Amino acid sequence: MKKITILCLSALLGGTVLAQGLPNPFDVGLGVRAMGFGGAYTALAQGTEALLYNPAGLAMTAGLRGDSAYSSPMGLYSVTWIAGALPGFGVGVAFLSAGRIETPAGDPLAFSHFATVVGAAAAGEDIPFLGRFLRLPWPTIFGLGLKYDRVKMDTEVGGNIALDFGLLSSVDLALGTVRLGISLTDFGAGIGLGERTESWSTSLVLGAALVTPVGFIVSADLALDRFALGLGWAFRGGIEARAGLSSQGGVIGLSLGLGVSWQAFVLDYAFTTHPVLGPSHRLSLGVVFGR
Repeated sequence: MKKITILCLSALLGGTVLAQGLPNPFDVGLGVRAMGFGGAYTALAQGTEALLYNPAGLAMTAGLRGDSAYSSPMGLYSVTWIAGALPGFGVGVAFLSAGRIETPAGDPLAFSHFATVVGAAAAGEDIPFLGRFLRLPWPTIFGLGLKYDRVKMDTEVGGNIALDFGLLSSVDLALGTVRLGISLTDFGAGIGLGERTESWSTSLVLGAALVTPVGFIVSADLALDRFALGLGWAFRGGIEARAGLSSQGGVIGLSLGLGVSWQAFVLDYAFTTHPVLGPSHRLSLGVVFGR
């Protein structure tokens, strides 16, 4: 069971939670571009990564996009992510496997998670009747995500659904575009597993970002016990360099990232560090049509 304990610890230290149970695939940093920014992505969310950080960002998707990602953080477990998005809609599937785990008696213990998410987003003025009840000082996009997670531990199998909610607004200023975001993710009753219930890792995050005309990007996320700051610079020729810092519970992690776009293809890489669990590498490949 030692590996399960480390796995739960890695998810706890990798994301902000109100209630933490067994880690699900959405807890472990699936978004490779986002991880390059240190996870400060609530206000920058777009494309398939909006399914993970802020469903309102689906409305910022350009064209039709498909992404696949694989990571094996600290060598403790592996996560595979396949997703697709078009303006205002997205769907993704993730699978987490902890490989071979042994019980204290030395017997093999199966542990895996299968998860899927569907999301949609639209501008407030396009949502019927919303304008009658909610007045905002600037145009705002609203997003909703529906998740299903199925977990297997030894002979016990359980599953349940959770909801994500997101808001995203932008204001054009002299320095560039300021984006403001709010996300509430993994809101649900928990997953029944045998005679117990494992809670979802619910989190509420506030985010802000500045995107300048020269390609410089700065973003920040703030949650109950986590702060993240990201910097990026998009060069001509489809190259974007990224760096980030995150702090949670006194534990500080650093990250570096690189994105390369060529014709319809997008390759993203992120390197993250952790003072306790060690470094990790993440890689994703995407295809974009009609952007």
